[in-house]
Amino acid sequence: MRVVQVVQRVRCAKPVAPSPSAIITLAAATLLVLFGVSAARASTPLLTPVGVYELQCDETFSCPTSLMPRVAFWVEVFSRWDTGTAVFHDKDNPHRVYSTVKREEGCRRSRKGDSIYRERSRLKRDLENLASKLSKDQTLSDSEQFLHSLFVGESVSEVRAAAGRIRCQSGNKDRMREALTQYVRYQPTILEALKGQNLTPELQYLPFVESAFNPEALSHVGAAGLWQIMPSTGRTLGLTVDAKVDQRYDPTAATFAAALCFRNSVDNLSETAFENGHSVVAKDLNPFVITSYNYGVRGMQRAIKQVGLDYERLLVEYKSPSFQTAVKNFYASFLAARHVAKNSEKFFGVIQAPDSDQDLASSTVELTRATSVKRVAQQLNVDAATLKKLNPALKRVIWEHKALIPKGYPLRLPNTNANWTASIDKMNALPRETERPGFVWHRVRSGQTACGIAEQYRASCRKLVQLNRLNKMGTIYVGDRIKVPTATGGISVAKSSRSPAVETSSTMASSASASSDAKVQSYRVKRGDTSCAIAERFGMRCAEFLAVNGLTTRSVIKVGQQVRVSSANSWHTVLRGQTPCGIADIYGVRCSALLDANRLQRSSIIQVGQRLRVPSKGY
Repeated sequence: MRVVQVVQRVRCAKPVAPSPSAIITLAAATLLVLFGVSAARASTPLLTPVGVYELQCDETFSCPTSLMPRVAFWVEVFSRWDTGTAVFHDKDNPHRVYSTVKREEGCRRSRKGDSIYRERSRLKRDLENLASKLSKDQTLSDSEQFLHSLFVGESVSEVRAAAGRIRCQSGNKDRMREALTQYVRYQPTILEALKGQNLTPELQYLPFVESAFNPEALSHVGAAGLWQIMPSTGRTLGLTVDAKVDQRYDPTAATFAAALCFRNSVDNLSETAFENGHSVVAKDLNPFVITSYNYGVRGMQRAIKQVGLDYERLLVEYKSPSFQTAVKNFYASFLAARHVAKNSEKFFGVIQAPDSDQDLASSTVELTRATSVKRVAQQLNVDAATLKKLNPALKRVIWEHKALIPKGYPLRLPNTNANWTASIDKMNALPRETERPGFVWHRVRSGQTACGIAEQYRASCRKLVQLNRLNKMGTIYVGDRIKVPTATGGISVAKSSRSPAVETSSTMASSASASSDAKVQSYRVKRGDTSCAIAERFGMRCAEFLAVNGLTTRSVIKVGQQVRVSSANSWHTVLRGQTPCGIADIYGVRCSALLDANRLQRSSIIQVGQRLRVPSKGY
C-alpha cells in the first residue's frame, strides 16, 4: 500500500514572549514574594506556561486535538530549554509544568539526595498539601494558589493523583540546534531512501527524536547510529553487525535499512488493520507506524486489534506493561520535532550549514582479501583519519590494528584521480596479513573466579569480563570455556612474498609460527622463584610455562627442580580445518608428543584461534 503523500506548510503560532527584563523582574518578584525564599533557590517555577502551537497537519499525519498539549510541551523541550535544564512536569499531562532546575546533566545521573531528588520530593509534598487543603476548603497561600492554577477545572482527586506522576525531562534546545546543522548533510540520502521504498518524505524528521542526527549515538539498551537500530533488528534488515563491522554507524547503510523497516511496518500494519475491518488511510495509519519504530510492529498490531486505527483511543485505552510514558510521547515528540525543523528560522534563526570539508566525496572498492587499515593507508597513500571518516562502520578493533578489514568489505576511498583498482591489485601482491587472537582459552574449575583467572594469567579482570560478555558480577560456572585476554593479539605478516589465491596448510603454518624447532631449555629453580616469574623471565606466558611442564596453578615447584623453558614462538595458532595430528605433521613432530605437551587426548576438540604448544623434535 502506498502512503498518501500530501505536503502542506505548517503554520506556527508561537505565543508572544515577554521581554527578557520583564521575565527577570517577574521571576525575582515571584521567588521572593510568592515563595518567600532567596533568589539563590535552585528550582524556578514556570512563570511563562507552555504555549499553544497550532499545527495545521495534512493527509499524511494527523494531529488529534487531545494530543496538541502534549505536542506543545515537546515543542518547547526542543526549542525553549537546553540540556542543562531539568523540567518537572506531569507525565500524563506533559504540558502541566511545575518548575525547572538548572543542572549540568539535566535529569541524567540523578541520585538520592541530589537536587533532582529534592525537587521531586518538594513538589510531591506541595501537591499533597494542596489536595489536603482543597478537600478541607482551607485558605490557600499565594504559592499554593499559583500551583492550583495549573489544575483549572480539575478535581481534588486529580491534584492528589498528580503528586505521584511527577516526571523529570531534560531540555533539548542545544542538541536540536546542532541537529539542524547535521540534518542538511543527511537529508538527500534520507529522501532518496524513503522514495525508493515509496514512503512519505515526512519520515525524514524522525532522527531528530532518535539520535539528534548523531551517527555515533549509542543508547543504554544498545540501539546505535543515526536511526538507533538494535543489533538484531539491524541484522534482520541486512546490515552487518559483528565484532569488526557495525553498519548501524554508517549513516548511508543505516538510512536505507531504516527505510526498509518503515516499509515493512506500513505493509504489516496495513494488513492487520484491513483484516480487522478498518479502512486504511495514511493519516490514521502513520501515527501507528511512527510509534511502532519505538514500540515494535507486533505491539502496534496488537493495539490495532484492540482499539482500531484511532490513535486517541490508543493513548487512553490500550493497556500493556511496556506501553508506558516514553512510548506514549513518541508520536507527539515526532510531530514537535517536525514542526520545529520546518520552522527552524522562527525558533533558532538562520542555521549555518556544516563545513564542506566534512563531506568528502568517495569511491567504493571491494576488498578481495582481508587487509589491515595500516597497510591500506600506507599503500594507497590515504590518511588514516580520512579513512576512518569515510568508513564509520569499521569498529575500534580495526583502527587499533588488532584485526583486519574483512574480505569483501566495501571500502570507501576519497575521490581522486588515482586508479584505486590498480593500487588495490599492487597491495594484494604483498605478503598476506594474518590475525593473531588476543586471547587464550581457559576451562573453569571449581573454586575459580573471573578475576582470579585473570590474575593467574596476569590479565585485566575488566577486559576478561568484557571479552566474555559476563554480567557485572563476572559470574562464571565450572566447566565453562572462557577467553583470557593476552598481549599477543594483533596482525602479523607472512614472510613469503607469494600470495596464492588459496593458501595451503603449510603456508598458513609458516605465518603462524616462525620457529617450530625452538629447543626446550632446562632451568633449575632458585629460591624465591614462582612459575609465573620464571615464565616472565624467559618471555613466556604463565599458562605456557605450566603447559610445557605439565603443571597446574596449584602445583608447587621446589628449589633445585629442573623445569623446561623456551621462547613463546614455539606455539601454533589453530587455523580453520586443522587437527592436532595434522599440526604435528606440519612441524615434523610426533602427534602423541604434541598431545602430551598440550594435555590433550586424541578425541579432544581444538578451536580456531586456540594456541597449541609445539614441542621440539627431541621432546
